[in-house]
Amino acid sequence: MRPFLTVYGHVCLDQIMTLERFPEPNTSVDILAKHRYFGGTGANIATVAAALGVPTALVSYVGSDLPEDFRESMAARGVDLSEVVTVDGYETSTVLIVTDAHQNQIAYVYQGPMRSMGDFELLTARASESKVVHISTGRPEYYLPLMEKLRSMGKEISFDPAQEVHHIWSAETFPRGIALADTFFCNANELRTALRYMGAQRPEGLLDHVGTLITTRGAEGSVAYTAEGTRAVPAARPDRVVDPTGAGDAFRAGYYAGRYYGHGLEECLAYGNSAASFVLEAKGGVGKVPTWEMVEERAAPVLDRL
Repeated sequence: MRPFLTVYGHVCLDQIMTLERFPEPNTSVDILAKHRYFGGTGANIATVAAALGVPTALVSYVGSDLPEDFRESMAARGVDLSEVVTVDGYETSTVLIVTDAHQNQIAYVYQGPMRSMGDFELLTARASESKVVHISTGRPEYYLPLMEKLRSMGKEISFDPAQEVHHIWSAETFPRGIALADTFFCNANELRTALRYMGAQRPEGLLDHVGTLITTRGAEGSVAYTAEGTRAVPAARPDRVVDPTGAGDAFRAGYYAGRYYGHGLEECLAYGNSAASFVLEAKGGVGKVPTWEMVEERAAPVLDRL
């Protein structure tokens, strides 16, 4: 099946720790819990999107140590892994995510082969067949030529560097990336960095460079900015909040599921908020993956208020 969505981004082994508060430098603090999960922006978005029924391909570079059950868990949900490439001499990307009692997070990232992806040949077989290509975490030296090539093919491109907007992208490379995209995804912190790079004061200022800006606001829901105006959609209510890891990735997957099933922008935001709410209820980025029916049911009260 041709993919509707192709996602570029990390496949990671997430080491998630929780503590009461972040320590000061040169001090220590007790870790209250520690777990290992399957994660990575690319893997999370692709896994949830495929589980929601969206034909999805994943493009990523991994080490030879990638656990087979990680690969099997993605394949079992329908993710096309034909362009997930094993690179000898590297360990798979690893992220140490530390969360405090207020749900603040700090992430420490070992990039693995994704750090060297600028040295690799561009992979476009699945993207060339897709309706939408989602560019997430990874190196500008790979993604900028990739986005130029995809643009020449007439592909719809979403640009979503996530937390890497702060330290991998720069005031030189970020403007080139957003100019090649149709949609820019970010959260509130990432938006501030994007505005600084672009010399803009307000989110609407980015619309001089990209057609649609979508920003997630945690418990406040999500907002889309377009030339036609601003649309804000409230969050869906989770049964409980356990771990915020991967909620933003699930939002993107829910948003694309809405697109795939033919819904409008506000509805897609509501479905994204709904998908994110399920991920909040369990540890890990894909600890609780909903079905499309579950997402529709939880989004219904939000849609009734729009």
